[in-house]
Amino acid sequence: MKRIIIGLIGGLVFLASSVTIGLIVREYITDERSKDRYKIEPLTFDEREGNTSIERLYEVVDSPPYREIPGVTVTHVFSTGEGDDIRTATYSDYVSAMNDGGATGYERTYAVEGNTLSLKEEFDSDQVILTVNGEFVSSFPKRIHLEDSVDMRYGNLGLVRKTDPDSGTGETIMVEQRGPESWEVFTVDPEGAVVRESIPSIKELRRDPETVRVINHSGAHRESIGYHTQLSEGLPAFSFPVFFPYVTFVVSGGMVYGLVRKRTVWTS
Repeated sequence: MKRIIIGLIGGLVFLASSVTIGLIVREYITDERSKDRYKIEPLTFDEREGNTSIERLYEVVDSPPYREIPGVTVTHVFSTGEGDDIRTATYSDYVSAMNDGGATGYERTYAVEGNTLSLKEEFDSDQVILTVNGEFVSSFPKRIHLEDSVDMRYGNLGLVRKTDPDSGTGETIMVEQRGPESWEVFTVDPEGAVVRESIPSIKELRRDPETVRVINHSGAHRESIGYHTQLSEGLPAFSFPVFFPYVTFVVSGGMVYGLVRKRTVWTS
């Protein structure tokens, strides 16, 4: 009876470990295939103090200094009640202007391969306006996440670049999180055409691995989203995924194998 209980427990742990490893491997394969198809970069600013430019965008590579993303520039302009425009080119100037009581609005304009994409807000309004090449595209609820952060000012908006490594052509994509599990995705192609896609659920999102990566890199979602499940997301620890499922897979597999081998010896 004792051997039967041990075998049953070992078999169940082995099965659970096997399924979990299979799901992790599936996530990894999908991620690698997606990376082979497209390069996806968040449009990230360098927010170090001093004279650090915020008119360039950077790919985060481990730690500063970051790698500059070529072909993309940004202007940051504050408006005042007197009708003046104040352009800020460094992070320190940006923070000063943002905290200046005389500023009434803020607009950032991305210039990408001949197209311009702008986010504009009035400080007394609860909306952020998106324009592409000067044409109105959409407006979004203004949700301020971090007041003094260029990257994380808007908690519900984020931009990325999606590039085909074979052709070198790229698209600028803006993501808005509409709800806990719903998004609007605006894709601007090299010709300036805008395609709007509504994603009503994570189930619908997971139909396209590239869009999963876009939303994860955009910052318009607080938690990373898995391609198929949330099993492998979150902070890694020894308990998961090291002890479970890999260690438990080996140990329980050894238990089951040992019992089966003994059973074979007894019946032979």
